[in-house]
Amino acid sequence: MMNTASKRMYSYLFFLLPAGVIYFTFYLLPTLLSFFFSTTRWTLTKWEFIGMDNYVTFFSETALSIGFRNTLIFAVVTCGLKVLLGLLLGAFLTSRIIAKNYLRSVVFFPTLLSTIAVGITFSTMMHPSQGIINVALGALGITGPDWLGNTHIALLSVAQIGRA
Repeated sequence: MMNTASKRMYSYLFFLLPAGVIYFTFYLLPTLLSFFFSTTRWTLTKWEFIGMDNYVTFFSETALSIGFRNTLIFAVVTCGLKVLLGLLLGAFLTSRIIAKNYLRSVVFFPTLLSTIAVGITFSTMMHPSQGIINVALGALGITGPDWLGNTHIALLSVAQIGRA
């Protein structure tokens, strides 16, 4: 008969085992294999252990420093400036200025414009008789539904558009 501590340990082990298998399969094993293959010269059928030669070759590459510099500049310019300018613009648009609501509309308008363009494009594509989706289905001998007019499938159609 199992005591309480054994039952508790068995329960935890049984509960954690699937997560452990997934962690090992999708994270730990690929990490170890990538390190192993980084120390070999290999093809699909054979491999030869060469130690740290791949790392020496990689770090002695002259273009590496240029790549690191370009990556750093790109990251600072794209991420850093976006955050900084967004913060400054947000602080400006929440301050006490006269045209605050107008300026908020101007800043937010490009976001709406892309949403409106997607809406017009998909409503044209999903037209019940002339839309490209139903025309393509008709060429296959399938009668397409009214994607946006049928109350049973309209919500799913719009949800799929939002996912695209």
